Amino acid sequence: MGLVAFVIVLCLMVVIHEFGHFIVAKMLGIGVEVFSVGFGPRLFGFKYGETDYRFSAVPLGGYVRFRGENLEMLQGKSDAPADEFNSHPKWKRFLVALAGPAFNIATALLIPTIGILIGFRDTADHSQQPSIGYVLKDSAAQKAGLQPGDKILAIEGNNKATWDDIRFEVFLRPGENIPLKIERNGQVMDLTLTPATRQLGRDKIGEAGMEAATPMKQATVTSVEPGKPGALAGLQSGDKITAVNGQSLKSWSEFKNALQTSNGQPITVTVERNNAPLDLTATPALLDGEYKLAIGISIMNMSTLVKTSSVTDALRYGWDYNWRILRGTVIGFRQMFAGSRSVRDSLQGPVGMATATIETYNAGGWASMISWMGFLSLNLGIFNLLPIPVLDGGMIVMLFVEGLMGLVGWTMTMKLRERIQTVGLAIVGALIIFVFGNDFLRLGENYFSKKSAQPTQVQQPAQPQQAPAQTDQSPPPANK
Repeated sequence: MGLVAFVIVLCLMVVIHEFGHFIVAKMLGIGVEVFSVGFGPRLFGFKYGETDYRFSAVPLGGYVRFRGENLEMLQGKSDAPADEFNSHPKWKRFLVALAGPAFNIATALLIPTIGILIGFRDTADHSQQPSIGYVLKDSAAQKAGLQPGDKILAIEGNNKATWDDIRFEVFLRPGENIPLKIERNGQVMDLTLTPATRQLGRDKIGEAGMEAATPMKQATVTSVEPGKPGALAGLQSGDKITAVNGQSLKSWSEFKNALQTSNGQPITVTVERNNAPLDLTATPALLDGEYKLAIGISIMNMSTLVKTSSVTDALRYGWDYNWRILRGTVIGFRQMFAGSRSVRDSLQGPVGMATATIETYNAGGWASMISWMGFLSLNLGIFNLLPIPVLDGGMIVMLFVEGLMGLVGWTMTMKLRERIQTVGLAIVGALIIFVFGNDFLRLGENYFSKKSAQPTQVQQPAQPQQAPAQTDQSPPPANK
């Protein structure tokens, strides 16, 4: 089903892109010969007017073919039909080229906008103003002067930041200085957080070493890593953690503190199993600088309804949501050009995208796929605006160049056009080879380096107001 979800999402994103080209061309009187969902041989469809609407054999996108869209027409034949693409003025062709990426970006904006108008449930620590409940000893957060109880008012100038925004900034910017504005006991203070660098596979990520002040009435174990402290203590998937050393847990930070203050000495973890209390003795181990049990848990009664009836507020939310993703992309490219982030480890092609889509579906089902679809749609729209010949951005640049040349009485020769198209094809071809090769190389490395034993996970019955699973190791990072 994850693979099916990938095919559906990819096809939808490309069809939306091509529909943008199609509908604007129709509105401007440009002839469209084919609107195809999928590539390759035609399976079935119908013809309405001049356009053949078809479904094709390979369901990995789609395409639009305009009448007269070829290099010969660029020479400006005097007997060309009026509805042929290259017979139309530059401003019309510009709008058609821009429409595809614009429809993708509009889709990315509309998904979170409509989502918050309808309303959705999210964990309270994600959607509410950040309040720190736990700071790891000797961590980046402690070195920055942060303390439990601090309220984070702004990060990098964003005065409406949630924990998602903070985790996103920290995750992407290891070793960089991030300005914070906090409130402590009614006093506003400016601090600078420099996330520690952690190697995650082949990638480098940032870690702050702080947690949200998260209420926790119960914590349900969702996974137990074999051979690690949780498994050795006898913890099982489905256990509900209720107390540590006889003290009832009121917050997630209390559980974290109990693990850290143990200093590796045995602790008593009280769980509820089969509706009966059970005391287990666990010895936290020092892993990645923290004492952990190596278990995954899901915290109950944390979710809150996120909704607004204001269209203006919803549009602002949709913009802010996508701006964060775009800003993260810009940060990633800046780090690649600066040499602090590997190009090979940062760029993914269709295989990597398929893997990420399958993982997203497996983690959150179709609800998560809607958010993921917006993420992919934004990336597709931005990518197609790059000034590379054969992409929409390349056509837009070419039209601008033609217009500037026309102002001084020059024309672009067919030979020059063909050379530019050839360069564009070479660039895109090299990029395709790189990302495909990189994807398959990464798959091979992951396969051969895969651990012989993985954490066992058991499907749990649906619970009311249940937050996404997290681990005692670190909070789940935002999508990268």
